Amino acid sequence: MNFFLNKKLIYFLFFLFFSFLKTNYALSNDKIYLDLLTVKFDNKINYKKYQTSTQLLTKTDLDKEIQNWIKQNIVLKGNSGNLIVQILDESVIDSFAEEHKEKFSFLSKDGIAYKINFKVKIIAENKKNNAKGEVLSIVKGDKTFLGSFSINDRSKAIDELMQNMIVKINIHLRKGINKEFRDFLTNKYN
Repeated sequence: MNFFLNKKLIYFLFFLFFSFLKTNYALSNDKIYLDLLTVKFDNKINYKKYQTSTQLLTKTDLDKEIQNWIKQNIVLKGNSGNLIVQILDESVIDSFAEEHKEKFSFLSKDGIAYKINFKVKIIAENKKNNAKGEVLSIVKGDKTFLGSFSINDRSKAIDELMQNMIVKINIHLRKGINKEFRDFLTNKYN
């Protein structure tokens, strides 16, 4: 009986060792290495469009979140070329905005709904090597409140939705960079 317990313990320890080994390997190779020299943040003029009937108290800042993601996940290792990051659209509209009433025809009179759109583009270009790549990520979200909710409750829910949308944008950008920027990908040892 004691032999079987020792054998199970050894197998369990081997399992833990290899699972930690794979986890560390996955975490260490998480960065994207590009053969470019500089990164520029060049947002579209007036990209923020908040058309709401009340002031939302959101803490989420798409610009800061994208900049932090770029700084944490992309390493530039080239001698020439630019990585241009653009926020093209960050819009929040609610059902009380007159010009958007028809988009919310499903809503009852005592409810309020929000539509949120994020659009981010990343361009990699190296004129010296005559190479260019482009990734566009568009994420849309909506939130509906039936009944009366305080501005704080609505703001908290919208903030949570915006955070989830930013996670989706980051996933889309990572997949797009790995697919579209093949000419610029390098490794950490070059």
